[in-house]
Amino acid sequence: MATEWLRVVEAAQYLKMGRSTVYKLAQEGKLPAHKIGWQWRFDAKELDRWIKSGKPASHKKRR
Repeated sequence: MATEWLRVVEAAQYLKMGRSTVYKLAQEGKLPAHKIGWQWRFDAKELDRWIKSGKPASHKKRR
C-alpha cells in the first residue's frame, strides 16, 4: 500500500492544530516528519501512531 503523504496544511488540519505549531514541532523533532528538500511531509500512519502514543517522536530527513 502506498504511503499517504500530507503537506503541512493537510497535517495541521489532520491534527487540528495551527500550521506554525506543526512547523515548530517538526523542526524540534517532536512530530514525525520527513524533510524532503526544503519541504516538510508527513506520513498519515506515523501521525496516527504519534497521536496514539502521546509521545514525541524524532523526525527524519531525506534528500
